[in-house]
Amino acid sequence: MAERSLNDQLDDLVTTMLAGRRPDLSNEDPLVVQLSEVVEELRNLPSADFYERLKEELTRSIEMSSPVQKLEPVVRRFSTYICVSNASAAIDFYVDAFGAKELMRLAEPSGKIGHAELQIGESILKISDEYPEYGALSPQSLGGSPVKLHLQVDNADDFARRAVAAGAIISRPIEDQFYGDRAGQLRDPFGYTWIVASHIRDVSIAEMQEQFDSFSKPKQAPARREGYHSVTPYITVQKASELVEFVKQAFGATETFRTTGSAGGLHSEVRIGESMVMIGGGPGMTERPTAIHLYVPDVDDAFQRAVDAGATALFEPADQPYGERSGALQDPMGNRWYIATTTVPLNQIDKDLRTVTIYFHPPKAQDLIDFLTNAFGAEEIMRSDSGDGAIYHAKVRIGDSVVEMGDARYEGQALPTAIYLYVDDVDAAYQQALKAGGTSVLPPTDQPYGDRTGWVQDPFDNVWYIATTIA
Repeated sequence: MAERSLNDQLDDLVTTMLAGRRPDLSNEDPLVVQLSEVVEELRNLPSADFYERLKEELTRSIEMSSPVQKLEPVVRRFSTYICVSNASAAIDFYVDAFGAKELMRLAEPSGKIGHAELQIGESILKISDEYPEYGALSPQSLGGSPVKLHLQVDNADDFARRAVAAGAIISRPIEDQFYGDRAGQLRDPFGYTWIVASHIRDVSIAEMQEQFDSFSKPKQAPARREGYHSVTPYITVQKASELVEFVKQAFGATETFRTTGSAGGLHSEVRIGESMVMIGGGPGMTERPTAIHLYVPDVDDAFQRAVDAGATALFEPADQPYGERSGALQDPMGNRWYIATTTVPLNQIDKDLRTVTIYFHPPKAQDLIDFLTNAFGAEEIMRSDSGDGAIYHAKVRIGDSVVEMGDARYEGQALPTAIYLYVDDVDAAYQQALKAGGTSVLPPTDQPYGDRTGWVQDPFDNVWYIATTIA
């Protein structure tokens, strides 16, 4: 078939026949060949403008017959449907944050939304409230969502700023990506993660694969800061500065870092022996005092210095049948210190035992052991119990650290605390902790100090700041 359009072929046909010449139809479209017979029969009609009108009619016929001219209606065959715990609030958020346009909503008299549709850019987002009886559950009920939603926008940075102002949280910063987009991730208040991207350059698939291969190669994780191990206590009290001074006077701690947060709270890091302790807080902040098993060179000397610094004696130092000389105090901020001296080096007791060891007193230690095992791959390495389920003392290894625990034996003995926990993969550990029964406080987020952290509260009210060093 000729590569010329049907209109051009028809024009040449009419012009040739009006000049009295026989056209060459060997390479013409079959439709033009068929129309040539009509032109031949009518070309001698007397009307001077007949040929022009004939040409127009035949052209219209060709246009109506040509399949490339037929426009089929656009039918959307795929759209996203999400379930949230408060659809009305979610709609308001998406309108404010994403510039969405509400198209429709079907609501019960109570205001509960059974179905609504929003337009975001050229896409349709469908949304409803929870209906557990029909299996419609939100991320809040499920403990998160494995689905991420992708938005292509004109300017990812401007879009993110608007979304954050409306209540979204940046879980991955907006950055130039190897695949040619400038993109990042936002977490909305309803449990969904949105990838927002704007295209900045074209990248071939071969180049993308090359970059992806380089990302896939095993990389050595950045080293943690000096002195930090898997488990570090984060003691949070309202009189944080006073606590820093107490541990300096009582236990010879060395302060290595101090800063003030945006809310006015203090964050300090101190070294005691070869261990690090984080201390933070300020007036009006939620306190999370901690029980610490502290190994010192001379328990009697440390005990007296702690009392002189304002601590209250719980029991005087005494030789114990398990090979320690130990005593216990409570500092002015409510933390308990079980201080001890051993007759052998700590690494001979356990290779991962350190100067500072967190001591938990949950209502039932077995439940905490189960959580730590399921959430962080912990390993129980020692237990002393009554034989009927009550645990007097247990040691559990997490990474390269040990934590200790025993069932709470009196009211107020439990001290829900905060723990800074280094892991290999914070995102995986965060999700595993949620599956084990933890509650999300903050999804994994890159922090300006070089760690990526996610916060989880366990069923015993301890808060775990799970972290991976990224820079």
